[in-house]
Amino acid sequence: MKKTLLPMLRQGIPFYFLTFFFVFGFGLFGTILFEVTMRLSEVRAENPQTFEMAFLMSVIAFMGVLFLFAMLVVQRNFQTAVGMSRTRKSFFAGSVLCALASAISGIASLFIVSLTEQLRLRYWWSEYPCESKYLESFTPAVLFFFMIAFVVLSQLMGVLFIRFGKLAFWVLWLAWMVGCFTIPRIADDMDEGRATVFSGIGHMVRQIVFGLPLFAWLLIGTALLVLLLFISYRILMRQQVA
Repeated sequence: MKKTLLPMLRQGIPFYFLTFFFVFGFGLFGTILFEVTMRLSEVRAENPQTFEMAFLMSVIAFMGVLFLFAMLVVQRNFQTAVGMSRTRKSFFAGSVLCALASAISGIASLFIVSLTEQLRLRYWWSEYPCESKYLESFTPAVLFFFMIAFVVLSQLMGVLFIRFGKLAFWVLWLAWMVGCFTIPRIADDMDEGRATVFSGIGHMVRQIVFGLPLFAWLLIGTALLVLLLFISYRILMRQQVA
């Protein structure tokens, strides 16, 4: 097993760097966007506030790496690896380890972006309160859960791309776009107190989320991730090589 896993981990080194700089690049873009927005709106705003734009952009980039890993590592390498006599079990194990290494790289980049942002907000914009508390929400337990979620979801998406091809890609892309358009609308309607369908959905989700403590949600989420990983494994074990 080591003879097959170590080469696969080494082959993934370029992707680990890609993950790090992709997340860091989005954080840098968020920093520039924040500085431009704040300096243009500072004079006009009645009660100016800061927010963790760089951290938010880095999280979005980290989520986007899921698609890249599923397509560039899992889907692209499966046919070649199994076609050259590597067992499906060995490929799956190697893919999981590569995803774990990518997740660690992405989280490290996310931490660097967040720490530099906190210093920037503290020394450059200390007179304005920060309306967001994203970093405080990411406790070690939550970060560990995110890392495992990255590993599991990247495998699930990858095997779905292998099994269903472009259909799986477009379904996942559509779900992503729906989330990008509806989640901000839900948050905005809730903040403004509008009585809309979106705010109703948001309040219902909030009641469900806050109905259980964080530890309980982490246990539920972990159990769900284990189930999804098992499903991914079973699909890959039955997948034929073209």
